[in-house]
Amino acid sequence: MTVHDFIVIYNDTFKFIYKKYGPEALRDLWATISLQWCTHLRELVKAKGLEGMKEYWGGNDGTLGREKAVYNITLKDEVFQGRMFECPSIGELRERGRDVFNEGLTYCDHCRFLYCPVVEDYSFSMSWFIDYDESGRCTGKCRWSSKKRSN
Repeated sequence: MTVHDFIVIYNDTFKFIYKKYGPEALRDLWATISLQWCTHLRELVKAKGLEGMKEYWGGNDGTLGREKAVYNITLKDEVFQGRMFECPSIGELRERGRDVFNEGLTYCDHCRFLYCPVVEDYSFSMSWFIDYDESGRCTGKCRWSSKKRSN
């Protein structure tokens, strides 16, 4: 199985759980994945803060580079920002002729549900913005940012 197959399975799993058990069950799945499987991001944020986020998404071997995403990462004035211009997952699903999960929650929502809780555990705020077209489908573009929470 390749990462491309995994994307299709992830998409179909989201659809199945949402239809069979509802949106809360899907949010619970994402919370479990975040807690149990986002350990690399957790370690980097704990050790390096915003620099760890930059390394996770955009470093020499960062997640987005490995996924062949078209993106931009910046860290300036204590604000981390990411922008994805072409999401490889959405591209893969469309290339395979698959309907991208979009039932109120969407395939793209898993990113904010996985990553925001991780960085928020270390006193950072994180915002995630997904670009949708006029019919409510993800365009494959998004942006996110994080900074230290002010107390």
